[in-house]
Amino acid sequence: MKEKSGAPVFVRLEEYKDVIGMLELIKNKLNEAKETLGNLNELKNEEDSELELWQSTMQEIERKIENIDRVLLEPESSF
Repeated sequence: MKEKSGAPVFVRLEEYKDVIGMLELIKNKLNEAKETLGNLNELKNEEDSELELWQSTMQEIERKIENIDRVLLEPESSF
């Protein structure tokens, strides 16, 4: 049996409403996923900033320790 192209398709109203309901559910879930992804992205950015701060602080501490080490290991100058 051949169907004509562009011919109307008949669907029961109940099935149509079910499909529309499922599409709405999918859209809502997609929006929830987008929101969750946005929140995760924001948390990742905050985490990255915090890690950069920690690394900067550790580098500063390392420079200070190297400076202290250099001063302590310098031979005493004669007065």
